[in-house]
Amino acid sequence: MKTLKLIMAACLAASTLTTGAEVLPKPQTTGGMPLMEAMAARQSSRGIDPASIVTKQELSNMLWAAWGITHDGKRTIATAMNRQELILFVITATEVSRYNPEDNSLTVVKKGDYRELSARQDFAKTAPVNIALVVDTQKQERPEFQAYTAGAASHNIYLYCAQAGLKTVVRAMLDHEPLSQVLGLSSHERLLYVQTVGR
Repeated sequence: MKTLKLIMAACLAASTLTTGAEVLPKPQTTGGMPLMEAMAARQSSRGIDPASIVTKQELSNMLWAAWGITHDGKRTIATAMNRQELILFVITATEVSRYNPEDNSLTVVKKGDYRELSARQDFAKTAPVNIALVVDTQKQERPEFQAYTAGAASHNIYLYCAQAGLKTVVRAMLDHEPLSQVLGLSSHERLLYVQTVGR
């Protein structure tokens, strides 16, 4: 049994190296602030310290809150006709990564600091984390449903940040075309918003 566990661990490690995906800590899906208190505490905040840090555990919890898998393939947010069209990217000072909800991992799509493309406001250009909210228009063609999906995910990020003591604000003012190129978006993938997170 011990040998089998070692082999499985080695296979998982090899898979991670092959795909370039970084498996995040398991999301903490219990505890935290009561929902009503989190809603009362929710706010948009631009006063983010450039030197602040968002931990891997916090990032894992936040991404799961926005777009994680709960049960039977369901998500933490509803999507019209269950099209599940959302795609999340994490932009930091060192890289741009795509979130893989199936195994709660991040796959690097571009190395380097591209935060400047994610905002026209200075505070976001130096914040530790920016999350790009993208939709697949082949899965969901109707713009109003696309906007609902991204908005629901954004609101879950707000609620998570409120109870975790993090600052956040969602923005639509950014250089959509250059950032879309960095994200490697196809012609049917549409960048809607970027949400900035820090302390």
